Amino acid sequence: MIGIGAEFIAGIAIVGIGVLFLIAGLLNPVWALIMPVTFVIIAIGAATMGLGIWSSIYEKKHPVHSNHHH
Repeated sequence: MIGIGAEFIAGIAIVGIGVLFLIAGLLNPVWALIMPVTFVIIAIGAATMGLGIWSSIYEKKHPVHSNHHH
């Protein structure tokens, strides 16, 4: 099972803010002016989520060696 990392959670937050800006742009003509920036924010959030998933898979395949002696 893949764990949820900080990058994934940050990506969800960034996408959430982007969606809120998108809704505000649909309701308010002043916010509609920044609509292209909203899509960039959502894309950055999606990329951050992708980085979190990739990082989790990478850490699972390449575990960090600890200095514990058994």
